[in-house]
Amino acid sequence: MKTWRLDRLVLQGFKSFAERTVLDFPDPVTGVIGPNGSGKSNLVEAIRFATGARAQELRGQELKAFLFQGGEGRPPKGFAEVRLELSRGAERLVVERRIEGERSQFRVNGRPLSAKALALHLSGTGLGRGGYAIVGQGEVGALLEAPEEVLLAHLEEAAGLRPVAEAGRATEERLKEALALLAAKEEALREKRGRLEALRGEAERARRARELALLALALKRSLLLARKEEIEAEMAEAKARLQALEGEERALEEGLRGLLERREALQKEEEALRERLEAVRLGLKEEEGLRREQEEMKRLLKALDRPKPEEPGPPPPAPKEAPEALKARLRALREEKRRLERERALWEEAQRRHLEALARYEERLQAFEEAQREKEALKALLQEKERALGAWERAAEERRKREALLREKEAALKALRGERERLERLLASGADLQEGARRVRRLEGVVGVVADLLEAPRGLEVALEAALGPRLQWVLTEDEEAAKRAIALLKREGGRATFLPLTLLRPPPPPTPRPAPGLLGPAQALARLRVPGGAEAVLRVLFGDTLVFQDLDSALAYLRSGGRERLVTLEGEVLERSGAISGGRLKGGGEVLLLRGRVRALKEEEAQLEGEVEALKAALAQTPAPPLLELKGEVAALRARLSAPLPPRPTPPSPPPAFAGEARLKALEEELPRLEEALEEAEAHARWRLLQKAWEEWARLKEEKAKVEARLAELGARLEGYAPLREEAQRLEGALGEVRRHLALLREEEAKALTRKNALLAERERLALLLARREATLEEVERELSELPGGERIPGSSRALAQRLAQTEREREALGPVNALAEGELARLEEALAGEEKEVAEATEALLRLEAEAKAVEAQYQEELKRSFARFQEAFRGYGEALLGAKAEVRREGKGLRLFLLPQGKRVQDLRLLSLGEKTLGALAFLFALGELQGGLPLAILDEVDAALDEANLHRFARFLASGRQFILVTHQKRTMEACHALYGVTSEGGVSRVYSIRKEVAYDA
Repeated sequence: MKTWRLDRLVLQGFKSFAERTVLDFPDPVTGVIGPNGSGKSNLVEAIRFATGARAQELRGQELKAFLFQGGEGRPPKGFAEVRLELSRGAERLVVERRIEGERSQFRVNGRPLSAKALALHLSGTGLGRGGYAIVGQGEVGALLEAPEEVLLAHLEEAAGLRPVAEAGRATEERLKEALALLAAKEEALREKRGRLEALRGEAERARRARELALLALALKRSLLLARKEEIEAEMAEAKARLQALEGEERALEEGLRGLLERREALQKEEEALRERLEAVRLGLKEEEGLRREQEEMKRLLKALDRPKPEEPGPPPPAPKEAPEALKARLRALREEKRRLERERALWEEAQRRHLEALARYEERLQAFEEAQREKEALKALLQEKERALGAWERAAEERRKREALLREKEAALKALRGERERLERLLASGADLQEGARRVRRLEGVVGVVADLLEAPRGLEVALEAALGPRLQWVLTEDEEAAKRAIALLKREGGRATFLPLTLLRPPPPPTPRPAPGLLGPAQALARLRVPGGAEAVLRVLFGDTLVFQDLDSALAYLRSGGRERLVTLEGEVLERSGAISGGRLKGGGEVLLLRGRVRALKEEEAQLEGEVEALKAALAQTPAPPLLELKGEVAALRARLSAPLPPRPTPPSPPPAFAGEARLKALEEELPRLEEALEEAEAHARWRLLQKAWEEWARLKEEKAKVEARLAELGARLEGYAPLREEAQRLEGALGEVRRHLALLREEEAKALTRKNALLAERERLALLLARREATLEEVERELSELPGGERIPGSSRALAQRLAQTEREREALGPVNALAEGELARLEEALAGEEKEVAEATEALLRLEAEAKAVEAQYQEELKRSFARFQEAFRGYGEALLGAKAEVRREGKGLRLFLLPQGKRVQDLRLLSLGEKTLGALAFLFALGELQGGLPLAILDEVDAALDEANLHRFARFLASGRQFILVTHQKRTMEACHALYGVTSEGGVSRVYSIRKEVAYDA
């Protein structure tokens, strides 16, 4: 299938290009080179400007910034013009944009149109606002730094889901506002319901308050009477108690005088006994010194009491040499023996290794001879495999050509299908229809909207759309009942539409125009309507007697010659029967019918491509896949084995030298036992000397023990003479303790009598104070009783009456104030509450409808995003492999997208952790994959995106340029220039940019 190409760029007066400049792009890859500041990037901005970019999106804030501002000897330009010429097979598309003053104008194929209509014409090219065919270095850098949410926004924009997402967010905001308003209303309702319940209890509380007030008055009088009776009884009891206390106090005084006389006699007896006891204790102090000496002698005797040691016996013979010298000689001989044994073990190990090396030598010699024989056999096998590989490679080359053609066809089919699906989704959403027509077109009994049912021949879209005017949005129904149901729906949900029931058609007669220059025919005859039965009648109703003319001049001539029909031209001018002429720039002229015609053309192209793809697949299925990888692997393995050198011929190993310390080792084994025997004799003589010394020490301690035992016997005899004095001291201590016990008892009795006396005095004072207080209280009670009205006394004690009075007062206080107007206020509040409850119910119903709409929008958005994400993920994998030879992956994480790349030989996956060149190619893969969501990018314009690429990445980038699409590159890289089929050089002289065509050989020499 043919794809769009950019054939020519013409600009004049745009920025630094003062003169008319023409650049042709006949080759697949064209490069633009030149020094910094020469105006290369202005060419890219010119393409963006011509395809609909706003001034703020380019390097300027207003349109006049794009005009040539003047240079050396050149005045400023008052206008600027940029023209793009694109082609797809025989189809041509010329896009122009011109600036004059403060306004700019778009023209496509010579006809003026809007920016929205321009976007429809550019669909499928990747150009225009929202397209990804033009990529600048700054855009790649911004993409690398973009957060995950921004990457998801790019995907939404490319998939055409941004309006749906924005609508969803707006609906969420409206939901939040509605919820807040509903919550406030419900809170106000709760407050009023609470007030209503409070009013209903006001009357009951007022009645209860009166009852409690009367009861409290009666309880207070009864409480005062009960307290008066209790006070009078308490006063009589206190007076009787005072008389009894006076008699008890006189008896206590007499008992205290007798206790004082007995205490004085016992104190005198205690003094005499204490003086005699002190005299006896002075005589016993010498006995204490003798007892301390006795204890010391006992401890010494215990220390001298040791067991009898072993007798040493006769002395053994004295050694000829000291034990220390013998031990030193023995250690030296043992160390020498261990050293010789280690040397013998090392010799034995060397002998064992020599035998093993000899065995390995024989094995290597045998392997060397076997390798020589195997190499001769491999040479013959390699020649046979190389002949077979050459034949299969020729067959594989032919198969690759067919597969490349198949991939090209499939890519074109995929792009075509994506463009067709995108346009069908746009038509299915009804974005270009009025709200009323969009709401009812799926209802039962509705045939469709005229815009969806009408088919306009190519070139007549603007004329037929102008002829129909608002009738393009009419809705055809099967009958008038279906129209009534649709109108009822619009009254409920909003919107307005015009309905044409097929049962009420009143078509006028068909027009019979006379021949005239420029007349193409009646509009109803030129159009087709997809309506089952009665299409001609509907067309007559819609178009009436409207005639289509080539241009306005021929239509005016027909009208002046007496024509009475309604006339319309190909550019949309309308001449009414009354002579009125409608014309000028028609906003969105022809877009509705042009878009639907584009869908039909895409379906025809898709069917043709599917047939070509199936034919190529059938041809490939009949051609077996050559086993190239297997044969190449076998040939490479054979060559590698033949290129490996033969191992060198092995040499026999040398035997180890003989062990020379065997004789010395045997001499040491004979001398060591003699030295060990001499050491044992020397150690036995040293033990005898230690035993002899211990025996002499034991005999000396035995004599010292006998002296200590004699002194202990002497001390015992002297201590026995102190026994009578100890007995007298014990008798005196017992008598003194008995006297002191009697004194303590007397003191206790005296303290008890004094305590009782004080208690009687305190009680007497308390009773006198009580009588005075009760007399005052009685007077106060009588005064309060005189102030209260009379009445019957309520039975009960003062405590019970006081509790009942307190309970009554608490119950009265709990009631609070009484509202006498509660009933009227209650009626008014109930009426207001009923109105507000109705408002809340209606608001809740509206909120539920809004929430249902929000869920429907979100479900549609998620479904479309899921399909777009799957297509984008597949495209990203393909472009990651093509640009980087890497495994590329994109994941949905959190509220955005995260990109991963795994270049060959690296473990890094995160795009931000790769080198700058790999990041750039990864970002390009992302942008090209986004372009696939818009039907694929048949051409790409790249502005210095290769600036950060190293040699290896430049090689991958140059290989990607041969993918089949058209590339226009602004570059400084030599490798990129070499990959271009044609080069343009841009220079700047005196502030004016000029473009020169450069021969490819010159570019190579540079």
